[in-house]
Amino acid sequence: MTTLVLLLLVPLAVWRIYSRLKRLMSRTKSEMWHHYLTLCVMGVMLLGVAINIFGNWIALAALLAGAIVGALLGQRNMKLTRLENRAEGFFYTPNRTLSLLVAMLFISRLIYRLFEAYLHMHNGMPLDPDFLGNPLSAWVFGLLGGYFGLYAWLLIQWRRTQKPVPRPIDIFDIK
Repeated sequence: MTTLVLLLLVPLAVWRIYSRLKRLMSRTKSEMWHHYLTLCVMGVMLLGVAINIFGNWIALAALLAGAIVGALLGQRNMKLTRLENRAEGFFYTPNRTLSLLVAMLFISRLIYRLFEAYLHMHNGMPLDPDFLGNPLSAWVFGLLGGYFGLYAWLLIQWRRTQKPVPRPIDIFDIK
């Protein structure tokens, strides 16, 4: 009975995650600290995974391939992004399709691992401890890191080239 409940809850959880991510990937105020933080987190994640799987050359190659594919998709998404320099500040609207694809691939791999852990626990079998050593997992982590890392870097580059638009003078604004 618990497996049936789990199978019914997984699509609900995926739908909730998808709808939440869809709302997050809309017009966003460009904050430099946020772009730098994203770049650092993705770089540290890629480095951590690479250190963890060092010696497993197939998984390391998959991580590198995923990072390259992710970087290419990030570059493509930057071309499809609407960039705005307004008096209120800097804004960007990413292409939802590519961002949701990358994020949902990563989340689906994590959900698969949780489902696999549940089945192994239920059957009393030991779970393979080398999740990142699996080339598919390494590829998905590389895809996520390459995509959001390069996208954040390109947003930083865009912001560095932009000069803020001056605010209009409001004669009734007395300070």
